Amino acid sequence: MVGAMLRIVCAVVLLAGACDREAANESASAPPATATAAAQAPAEPGPPPEVARPYEEGVDAQAAIDAAVAGADGKRVLLMFGANWCPWCRRLEHTFRNAPAVSAKLAEAYELVHVDVGPRDSDRNREVARRYGDPLSRGLPCLVVLDEEGEVAHVQETGSLEVGDRHDPAKVLAFLERWER
Repeated sequence: MVGAMLRIVCAVVLLAGACDREAANESASAPPATATAAAQAPAEPGPPPEVARPYEEGVDAQAAIDAAVAGADGKRVLLMFGANWCPWCRRLEHTFRNAPAVSAKLAEAYELVHVDVGPRDSDRNREVARRYGDPLSRGLPCLVVLDEEGEVAHVQETGSLEVGDRHDPAKVLAFLERWER
């Protein structure tokens, strides 16, 4: 009985070794799997891109808005309420600047005004925000579209324009197209 058991164990070991050699021979003749897979696999996304400091401190926001409305020349005015400490504000700015269709639509149809709300405990531009639909109650960043008279046409929270840890250029573009003149 022990002899039969020993023969079975030896047969299993020999078969396993033969299978390993056959697999090794097949993989030696095939192109390296890691190089092929690495070339075909999409790159892992890195941290979300951001723009360093899109909001200028000390700018008279109301004067900037008034100038944009006066010089809009058939375009809508888009107010972007945010702050330099806000990563989502910098990410949206990155989308505005670097997504080709988005930046083209902005240039074609909008005058963009950044409204700095300052540090978290600041009241900077709170009165300006109240004049334009209190967008700060919707979080940062928040977009406000103004009509030709400088009145609020739409207030847009930006969470619905996000996908994962970034703003989706297709969603941002759809928003811009919906509210252009």
